[in-house]
Amino acid sequence: MLVWISLLLIATSGIGTSDAKSQRCSECEVAVNLLHHEWGENSTEDCTIETAIFICEEFKIEDSFVCDHIVGEFADEFVYVVGQVVVEPHQICGLIMADCGTFIDPLRVDWNITIPGNQPTPIVKNPIQPGNPVLKILHLTDIHLDTQYVIGQEADCNEPLCCRYPDNPQEVSLAVNITNPAGPWGTIASCDLPYWTFQSMLKFIRQKHTDIDYIVVSGDLVSHAVYEYTQDSHMAMVKNISDTIKQQLPDIPTYFAVGNHEGVPIDNFAPHYTPKKFHMDWLYDTMAESWNWIPSDQMKVMKYMGCYMVKLFPGLRLLSLNNPLGGDAVNFWLTINDTDPDGTMAWVIEQLLDAENAGDKVHVVSHIPGGDSEAREGYALNYYKVTNRFQNTISAQFFGHTHHDAFYMVYEDPNDATSRPTGVVYAAPSVTTFSEYNPAYRIYTVDGKHDKSTFEVIDYEEWFLNMTTANLDPNNEPVWEQLFASINQEYGLLGQTPTEYNKMLNRMKTDDNLFKKYRENRYRRNEFDGITPCDTKCKNHMLCESRQFHHDENLCADLKVTSYTPPAPKYRKKVNRSHFAERPKRSDGKCLI
Repeated sequence: MLVWISLLLIATSGIGTSDAKSQRCSECEVAVNLLHHEWGENSTEDCTIETAIFICEEFKIEDSFVCDHIVGEFADEFVYVVGQVVVEPHQICGLIMADCGTFIDPLRVDWNITIPGNQPTPIVKNPIQPGNPVLKILHLTDIHLDTQYVIGQEADCNEPLCCRYPDNPQEVSLAVNITNPAGPWGTIASCDLPYWTFQSMLKFIRQKHTDIDYIVVSGDLVSHAVYEYTQDSHMAMVKNISDTIKQQLPDIPTYFAVGNHEGVPIDNFAPHYTPKKFHMDWLYDTMAESWNWIPSDQMKVMKYMGCYMVKLFPGLRLLSLNNPLGGDAVNFWLTINDTDPDGTMAWVIEQLLDAENAGDKVHVVSHIPGGDSEAREGYALNYYKVTNRFQNTISAQFFGHTHHDAFYMVYEDPNDATSRPTGVVYAAPSVTTFSEYNPAYRIYTVDGKHDKSTFEVIDYEEWFLNMTTANLDPNNEPVWEQLFASINQEYGLLGQTPTEYNKMLNRMKTDDNLFKKYRENRYRRNEFDGITPCDTKCKNHMLCESRQFHHDENLCADLKVTSYTPPAPKYRKKVNRSHFAERPKRSDGKCLI
C-alpha cells in the first residue's frame, strides 16, 4: 500500500480516548520528523529507507519481517516520491489524525474535467418487460489466487496472508502447533483461494451455465501476499488466470479490468510523467498479450494506460477503465500530480461521446467504486459527473474491490440523496474467501439484441461455495449452491432501475428483516455460519456506503453517520519482534538513527 503514508499511519490502530489520541499524535510527529530530517540532511537513499524501516518497527506498524520486506519493495518509488513532494511534517499527521495539525487531504484534491456537449433530456428508466431476447453476463471479481496455499497450514497466523508455509522465520517455529488448519477447498480467514478451487468453480460454471454470452473480470487477480510482489510473479499470474479461463470456458469472450493489486508495489501505477523505469509497460503489455479479446485497434491505448473499448454487438460497447491509475487513493504517485493521470478520464469521455453520437449503449467494467475508502475523491467525483452526463448511454456498470456483495447509487445532485436517482453501480462478490466471505460469482440477465434494446440489467442471480460443507468432503468436487435465483424476487424489486434500488435502501432503514437478508447475502453467510451481529450504527454505516459513489457526508445526513474515512493499511497489526533485534542495517551504521 502507500508506504510513505502507511509507515506513518500510526494512528490507525487502538485509538480510543483523547489522551491516547494525543499520545499517538506526538508519536506521529516524531516519526515524520525523523523521515523529514533524513531527507533534509541529504542522506543517502539507504539511510532514508533505514529510517522508514526503523519507524515501521518502533511504532509497531508491522513486525520486523514484514516491515523489512514492505519497505524494501517500495524503496525506489518511496525515495523518488518523497523527493518530489514538499510537505511539512506536522501536516502529514493532520492527514491521518483528527486534531493533529492541518493538511490538504489528497482524497479531497479538487480538479474538474470539462465534458463537451449538452446534457440530453434524461430517459426515464422503467423495468424491462419480459418477452425479448436476453444476454447472460458472468461477473467474476477479486479472484486473488494463492498458488502457495497449503492444506493444513495455519489459517490464523501473524503474517498478512495465511494458509501457506510461513515466510517469516519467527513463524516457522510456530508452524508445528497448528490451531486453525487450512481447509482442503479454502478457508474463511486471512487466506486466499487455492488454484484447484478456482478450477472447480470454472468447471461448475461450464456445466451449469451453458448460455453465457460474455464474461467480465473486474480486477485483482493476485494474492494478498503484498510483501512479496514482483513484476515477474504478476505477469505469470495474469497469464495463468487468462489461460485457465480460456481452457475452462473456451470461446466465451472475456473482458478484464485492472485491479489495485495488479500494481507492483501494490496500489501503485506510475503515470507517464514519472521516469521511464517506473512505467507500467511490463504489466499492460502482458495484459494486452493475454487478453486476446481486445481488438487490435485498442492495443495502443491498452499498452499505454490499461484501458480499452470493445464493440460487442450492434448497439452495445464495453469500456474497460483502469481506475487504480487515477482513482486509487493509495497510489502514491498521485501525490505528485493527480489531475487525470495519462488522460484516462478524458479518454472515457471521448469514448462515451462517440457512443452517444452513434446511439450505442455502453457497459463499463472497472475496479474501485468511487465511494470506497481507498477511492481518490477528485477522480471519483469527476467520474460521478461523467456518469450523470452520460446516464442515457451507460446502461450498466460492473465493479469489484469490496469483496462483499454491494451496490452504489448515483444521484442527479452528487451531494443530495433526495434528488433523482440516475444510476446504480454493481459491485459483485469476491471469488476469494479473504477474509470473511464464502466464494461467489454473479450472472446478470440483460436486455438482449433487438431493435429497441436498452442493454440494461433485468435481473441477476448469485452462486456461492459453502466452505464449511465443502471442506467436509475433500475427495470430491464441491457443489456450488445458488444463493438466490433472482435479485428482484429476493428484495421485492420491480426491476433493476435506480429508483427501485433507492426505494429498497429507504425500506431497509425500517425493515430489519429485509436488511438482515441483505447483510447475509453480502457475506454469503448467516448467523449460524459465523456472521457477527450488526447494531443500528453498523446498519446505518452499511446503508450509507451504498449512497456514496463518491465521498460526501451529506448523502447520509438522515442516517446520522459518516462513512468517509481516510484509507488505512490493511496489513494485520500483530507484532512479534524479539528474533529480529540484530537485523543488519543496509547503511552500515552511517545513518543518523
